[in-house]
Amino acid sequence: MRTKLFRKKQKGIAERKTETARKKKPPYKAVAMGILLWLFVTWLFFGSGIVRHINIAEGQRVPTTVVAAADFECENLTETAFNRTKAASAVPPVFTLDPAPARRATEVIGKLFDRLQQLSTAPTNMQQSIENSLGDLLLGSSVGTKELTAAFTGDQIASAKTGLTTNIVKVMSAGILSEEYRRTLFRGAPDRKLSITEKVSGKTRTVSQQDVYSFRRALNAIGASIEGEQQHDLVQRLLASLVEENMTYDETATDALRNAAIQAVAPVMQQYLSGTTLVRAGEPATQQTLLLLQRHEQKLQEEQEVIEQVFAIVGNGILLLVGLIASTVILRVVSPNLIRQPDKLLLMVILSLFTLGLARLLIYLSIQYNTLISPALLIYLVPHALAILLAAILLGGSAAICLGLWTSFATAVLFDQSFIVFALGILITITATSTARSVHRRSNLFRAGLWVCAVKILFVLVTAILNRPVLPVLMGQLFSAFISGMLATVLALLLIPVFEKLFKITTDITLLELSDMGHPLLQKMAMQAPGTYHHSLMVATLAQNAAEAIGANSLLVRVCAYYHDIGKMAKPEFFTENIQHKENPHDELSPHMSALVIVSHVKEGLTLAKRHKLPQPILDAIEQHHGNGLISYFYHKAKTQQGDGKTTMADVINDSDFRYGGAPPVSPEMAILSLADASEAASRSIEKPTPQKISNMINDIFAMKIRDGQMDYASLTMAEINIVKQSFIFSLSNMLHGRIPYPKNNENIPAQSTEQPSGQPRKNPKAD
Repeated sequence: MRTKLFRKKQKGIAERKTETARKKKPPYKAVAMGILLWLFVTWLFFGSGIVRHINIAEGQRVPTTVVAAADFECENLTETAFNRTKAASAVPPVFTLDPAPARRATEVIGKLFDRLQQLSTAPTNMQQSIENSLGDLLLGSSVGTKELTAAFTGDQIASAKTGLTTNIVKVMSAGILSEEYRRTLFRGAPDRKLSITEKVSGKTRTVSQQDVYSFRRALNAIGASIEGEQQHDLVQRLLASLVEENMTYDETATDALRNAAIQAVAPVMQQYLSGTTLVRAGEPATQQTLLLLQRHEQKLQEEQEVIEQVFAIVGNGILLLVGLIASTVILRVVSPNLIRQPDKLLLMVILSLFTLGLARLLIYLSIQYNTLISPALLIYLVPHALAILLAAILLGGSAAICLGLWTSFATAVLFDQSFIVFALGILITITATSTARSVHRRSNLFRAGLWVCAVKILFVLVTAILNRPVLPVLMGQLFSAFISGMLATVLALLLIPVFEKLFKITTDITLLELSDMGHPLLQKMAMQAPGTYHHSLMVATLAQNAAEAIGANSLLVRVCAYYHDIGKMAKPEFFTENIQHKENPHDELSPHMSALVIVSHVKEGLTLAKRHKLPQPILDAIEQHHGNGLISYFYHKAKTQQGDGKTTMADVINDSDFRYGGAPPVSPEMAILSLADASEAASRSIEKPTPQKISNMINDIFAMKIRDGQMDYASLTMAEINIVKQSFIFSLSNMLHGRIPYPKNNENIPAQSTEQPSGQPRKNPKAD
């Protein structure tokens, strides 16, 4: 389509300059996208009403005195917390009762007294083995076998066994609680209740602390059935190794019951009348203060009449529209071509919605879960830098500045027309744009992100001087500023390839990857068309120097120069730089056929570039580096043959048959490439080049290009064209510099250092 646009009848320069320019159509698509963006952002911000944001954190000094403008109710956090603490403390701690210790103790007591009973009736030869088994059962206790057998006679053994086992079951079923639990959980309150859950049956009962035993009290209760003092003391020592504390504190179950009790306590509501001072200026904000201000704003919003809400939304919507129009006007001034590129405008719309959508989401989360996101951190969590970094890399600095102005203004409107938010957004915009303009490597993007983080941290410290937040709030703001900046950088790094693919944009990062001389196409060209390869390198050097001189994209023009002639690989032997000392195949062809072969390298180059999925700028370079210019050599050859009678007069020589089918350059970079390509090729025809000859040749080429209309759409001023011309003259004069003739080496000269004095020729002419 672009080729058709630029295929026009060739006119004289005077005729072209006097043509009346067509009136450009208004950018309807841009206007439509702007209106849709404005309506969507207005709905996003204020679709559920005006959201009042309280930018005060706990511990921060309140800037102004706030007086209630309406009657409202608010929870008394102190009273509610007191009632809930009281309800939680009333919940008895839960203990698990383990029946295993009681079972083990009764088994040991039963075996001991059974052995005693056997010992009293056993024959003499069996007594020793029974005593040994008693000793095994008494291991771990301070009671000896002789002492136990002497304490209990045959008629006392059965009654002692029955009394001890019965008491063990009774006492240990009631529960034995350790002194540590009594000190930590009950703190000397004997009337406190506790809940006991049996481990096996799962039955639960609530008893007083007095209903359970301590270890010492349990020993006394179990040994109460033994009457003799000596026997009682022995049993006490025996039970000390058998009886265990069998109650374990169940913290999980206790916490669950206490949480349920807390949830069952209703908030204590307190009435606040209109005219009541809610908070005074300079007072540190507490949780109660923040809740009062939030409930007050909600009450004002509820009592606001519908017409007032509509006026508020319309007013804020108009502010958003003013900000959008101002940003658009600035964009039209600094980058007028962007306004007429709907795909680029759509990308700007999407990027702006990233920032504005995340800002609205953060406010929603702060209102719904204020314990998760503190209001004092919100403005530093908004990822302003994400859209700016992406815009600077994908669309350029002008688009990034305008996008940053719009998002900063819109975010400030969302945060109750906050100047602090607007100032922070503008600072981030300037920082991100200035540091991301020359991002050639992905690692450079992290450097830009660190600059953004540094500016945000500095802004936090400056505002801290005014607001004087407490240290925890200040540290949270610093952390939020750093995390937001780095997160925006990481997301930008991940999203760049996505947007490059979706919107067919080529960034400097991609161009730098394509500049690798190990690319398969460049390697193939170096092997199949070495002359074209060398020509491309020279053109790249010429074009890059000229682009830098006028402030154009030197990286773009350099990479485009590498690939602009890849189509010559299809028939490399038909191009002068690859012929060398071979016969010229054009000698056997007619001028028309030769022109067709030469022109075909543009089409072949486009096909090859698309096959290797090269980006659009390289396709443009292949198509535009010759434009629709005239192949003058074969055109004049055809005219000469007609004049010599080698062709019939019926064969009319039409210059359109000798023109390339591409489009004239439409950007400064493509124009520089076109001029560099022609200049480098022509410079090879100069015999004994001198600066004057080079200058005359460059002047002729530039004049011919301008006269032929090849520079009409390139957005280059005559001053810039002159700078490009001077850059070419300087570069070619250095590339094609002459050498003094080396003297013939007729004498044997002893070997010397490879380094030669300044101005002296080398001894080995083959080195050159």
